[in-house]
Amino acid sequence: MKIAVDGMGGDSPENNIDGAINALADSQIEILLVGEPKELGRLLSEKNYDQERLSIIPSEGAILDTEQPAMAVKRKPNASINICSGLVRKGIAKGFISAGNSGATFASSAGVLGMFDGLTKPCVGGPIFGFSPETLILDLGLNVDPTPNQLIDFAALGVSQVKTLYGINNPNVGLLSNGSESNKGNKLVKESFKLFEKSSINFYGNVEGHDIATGKVNVIVCDGFTGNIILKAVEGMGYAINKFLEKNITENKYKDIINKVSENTNIMREFGGGPVLGVKGIAIVAHGASSSTAISNGIKTISWLSKKDYINQLKKELEEIRGSINND
Repeated sequence: MKIAVDGMGGDSPENNIDGAINALADSQIEILLVGEPKELGRLLSEKNYDQERLSIIPSEGAILDTEQPAMAVKRKPNASINICSGLVRKGIAKGFISAGNSGATFASSAGVLGMFDGLTKPCVGGPIFGFSPETLILDLGLNVDPTPNQLIDFAALGVSQVKTLYGINNPNVGLLSNGSESNKGNKLVKESFKLFEKSSINFYGNVEGHDIATGKVNVIVCDGFTGNIILKAVEGMGYAINKFLEKNITENKYKDIINKVSENTNIMREFGGGPVLGVKGIAIVAHGASSSTAISNGIKTISWLSKKDYINQLKKELEEIRGSINND
């Protein structure tokens, strides 16, 4: 199974390379490392790896974090992220991971891979709190001003993701609001609530911020502005708590517990990032500061999702839930 890695994306190309090499521990995986051949070749020359299972695919530079994503994707057709998307679209790679400009990853995967029929925008989501391991949140940053119909689409994609990840046959879904009552929330939440009630979704109703930690629902739906703030707040608090514990608990017998706190408040590290939902291929968005472990885990996630026929399952769920609304 060939998987593409954006070798130029993120804060550290070396982490991308080390993560790719680590993923070769799975004998079924082959890596297509995309980037500037001279730079990647120089870094690889210092490593020990199976040269028959890792090859460099040339690109012309990368899209920087300072660039406007959609414009840069069009202006730089041979940038590493576009080459990665192209490898997936052509069926050469089963999926790709990039720790580069996240907006560019969204724009490239949507533009090159294409979106599901009728979907106006993709979204990104996943588990963010390890103490509530079977709860996904989406959108986590892509769509800051979605419509109620888009939130329904995101819910359908989240339901399918939960079924694939956890084997839960009928996941329940909640709308994130400032109160559990049906009349609470801003205009978007109130309008979406009515639409969710009409659908075939196993709709729990509104959920509040503290419900993220309880596992009350399997899918929490919100706009990307709110979702991204929640994601980074969880990670930031986790980091602060971890440092506090390290400083105040020095006995070795507690080291594993302290590490678990860190892992469970930075759960994206376990998956290597979150998949772009709604595009016709597997694309993983990783943190810019991803470690080699995160990159390796992301590559393994792509392999696992591919074996689960992930994309077709997402399409099927989306069509069924949309149909339930249209037939009402």
